[in-house]
Amino acid sequence: MMPQRLWLGLAVVYTCTAVVQLYLLASTGAVWAGTLTAAGFAAALLCLLAAWRSSKRERGDTREIDSRRP
Repeated sequence: MMPQRLWLGLAVVYTCTAVVQLYLLASTGAVWAGTLTAAGFAAALLCLLAAWRSSKRERGDTREIDSRRP
């Protein structure tokens, strides 16, 4: 459960950073802000994927423990 929460927290941080960069892109038109926006959203998506895989792995681990019980 802990790794999943860490990945989700990191995804929130990347998303918030990307939203700020998106605001800078809209207000100033800076190309670098658009690049950082895309990178931030991509990083957040990858963190969500890692959180999903982490939760899936944890559920698999508990099934193995439960299956050993008679």
